[in-house]
Amino acid sequence: MSRCLCVLALVASVAAAQERPRLGVMLVVDQLSVDSFNARLPKTKAGFKRFVEQGLRFQHARYDAAPTLTSSGHATIATGAWAATHGVVANEWIDWETGKSTLSTEDPAFKVLDREPAKQDGTAPTFLRVPTVGDSCKVADARSRVVAISAKDRSAVLMGGKSADAAIWFDPERPVFTTSTYYAQKVPDFVTPVNQLVGAALLKKLFTWGLPGGGTTGKNPLPPKGQGRQGDSEPDVEQPELQPLLDGWEVDVALSAIKALKLGQDDAPDLLTVSFSGHDRIGHAFGPDAPEALAEFLAIDREIGRLLDGLDQQVGKGAWVAVLTSDHGVAPLPELLKERRVDAGRIDMKGLRAKLELEADTRLGAGDWFAGSKTPGLTATAQGREKLNTIAHHLRAVALKQPGVMDLLSASRVQGAAPGSMEELWRRGYVPGRSPDFVVVAKPYWVYSLGDPTGHASHWLYDRDVPLLFLGAGVRQGVAGTAQAIDVAPTFTRLLRVPTPAGAEGAALETVFR
Repeated sequence: MSRCLCVLALVASVAAAQERPRLGVMLVVDQLSVDSFNARLPKTKAGFKRFVEQGLRFQHARYDAAPTLTSSGHATIATGAWAATHGVVANEWIDWETGKSTLSTEDPAFKVLDREPAKQDGTAPTFLRVPTVGDSCKVADARSRVVAISAKDRSAVLMGGKSADAAIWFDPERPVFTTSTYYAQKVPDFVTPVNQLVGAALLKKLFTWGLPGGGTTGKNPLPPKGQGRQGDSEPDVEQPELQPLLDGWEVDVALSAIKALKLGQDDAPDLLTVSFSGHDRIGHAFGPDAPEALAEFLAIDREIGRLLDGLDQQVGKGAWVAVLTSDHGVAPLPELLKERRVDAGRIDMKGLRAKLELEADTRLGAGDWFAGSKTPGLTATAQGREKLNTIAHHLRAVALKQPGVMDLLSASRVQGAAPGSMEELWRRGYVPGRSPDFVVVAKPYWVYSLGDPTGHASHWLYDRDVPLLFLGAGVRQGVAGTAQAIDVAPTFTRLLRVPTPAGAEGAALETVFR
């Protein structure tokens, strides 16, 4: 009997050892609410369907923090912490002391490869205050390899963390995948074949592109909309025809990296992250209910399916584990809701700032009061900050009269938030020196933009509620309840059997594990 028990124990231990994944894969679909995911799911045939049928699906994953933006969301997924801890409060903020706009991954000590620096470039994870899942892999084993890929620089950089071997993104200045001197002195060889595909697609006119100065020479006055660079270090490429190409190229880079770097080929835990950015661009340009948004979702479904098949072939079935989620949701088109007699609309942030400046002039005398505004609020000038705080209640009264404004939160109100309050959601995403001095709280279904058809950033559930699914080694099958976005990193590091990221505020989700 004892010999039999020993044999059974040995078999169990071998099985457990085989369960340990050699490669972890973190997938993010930018701007995907759980409602959109559920509505579109019946039309899927590949990657999303495999996650649902073979993995564990949570009914909800919540960001119990605001603002709900790309940079802060990706950093939360990667670190298991809210922005108040990890430090990345937005895609872009105004520094309290200098009054200058700062990108979340901006660091002038490093440059994007093979071109002159632009006015602002995303290059490094300098502003991250705590480690990521990738950093935990490095803590566990020096042999671990960490590769992060996206069409947005910030999404690749923040998911990779400070010790990533490579972070690869689509250059906002040129139609190529690139990296920065923070990571390497030359673009990794595994990227070259994909850049050749990009060039071939451009020559075939499968998408259009313009240099910052305009046209293909950079000498024309202004490029048409949809060509060239936006102001926040990503390409102005809200072209529906380009986004599925980018999805495919991101997967091509991922599969090439797996092969070239031998990810998942030894017992050191490796990490690959892929963030599909085109879904966000299409969402902003057309809205979440548009046919273009559904087409992009289904393109990502196909590409995730191709990536999962590639993992089976290159790493081996049972040798990898994956998680799929989103950085934030999105608001429905306000005009569509207004047709249904729902209170919805657009906040005129420029007009609001003008009224607040007038109020400050009236109460305090003429002065230079606001350095600028970045969604979702306004930043005071260094010299005006203290005086504005003395009239915060007057400024709030003015703001409450403006269409779509539910509240105006001063820094002291945010930082003194009571547990369970609306203000507490904003406190979890707040860092003095980076976050706005005055947070504009939108009413439900009111967006902060007069330009993009829709957007996100609010504390309402449509912006905070996203899908969450796990698949692969060590994951049970089925459906679970509600999770928090800060639980993703602790759960994933436990699956990889590496330390929980040091700054994580969430906990491993016990229902995930077999």
